[in-house]
Amino acid sequence: MSYETCSGPVLFELHRDNDPTGFSGTGVVADGVIWPDGTVSMRWRGQVRTTVQASCLTDIQTIHGHDGATRVVVASDSEGVR
Repeated sequence: MSYETCSGPVLFELHRDNDPTGFSGTGVVADGVIWPDGTVSMRWRGQVRTTVQASCLTDIQTIHGHDGATRVVVASDSEGVR
């Protein structure tokens, strides 16, 4: 599914299955929003809580995916990710 033309914000979580850098840990490591124009805002959950902006979800996956160690899990309904 393309999120570049969605009708409203879409929530997602970044799930890290293993942590090759040893910094963020495993499990749900960040929460994010895909905005209707396809841009992305993501907030890290760790001790260092920074917010990342990206032009698209593919950029988030490329930068933070660690060759498959991290998955983007998109909310299935308007109430958010569970």
